[in-house]
Amino acid sequence: MNLYGRMLLVILRLLYVPKLADALLRSRLRFRVWPHDCDFNLHLTNSRYFSLMDLGRTEHMLRCGWLPAIFKYKLKFVVNASEITFIRELPPFAQFNLSTQLLAFDEKYAYFEQRFTRKGKLHAIAHARVAIIQGRDLISAGQMAKLAGQELQSLPLPEAIALWKQLLDHKKWQGSRQK
Repeated sequence: MNLYGRMLLVILRLLYVPKLADALLRSRLRFRVWPHDCDFNLHLTNSRYFSLMDLGRTEHMLRCGWLPAIFKYKLKFVVNASEITFIRELPPFAQFNLSTQLLAFDEKYAYFEQRFTRKGKLHAIAHARVAIIQGRDLISAGQMAKLAGQELQSLPLPEAIALWKQLLDHKKWQGSRQK
């Protein structure tokens, strides 16, 4: 993530927005497409979406009240896999919203959905599979919440996430066969 100015604004914004009552709720950030965010096609460049998604997930976890536990237990949130579908372009100077939601989790990963919208229309939708690492161990989002003094029950994996998880498992299996 290389958006330090935007990260500072996200952190300052946390002083004025309420904490999320539940980590499964959706959080929202508003951004603007600046010229340095654009590629030669004069729209938000593909790589910037992923950097903004990092900001969205970071803001989401901070609003959940997980920061003290993250520092206390030396936790890291590492993206294991991500996928995005681009639907409409975001032109220079356009304001847009990025919403982030923890959809579900299992024993290894937390699954986030992130949506880029402008004027009520979906411009891109992405998913990120995140590992929460403590030392050399993986912990679940439910365990993370417990470390933060909260209770969190996962919802069942949505069908799209379950299918994506199968695809990722298949890719891993295929890759190990080609060694």
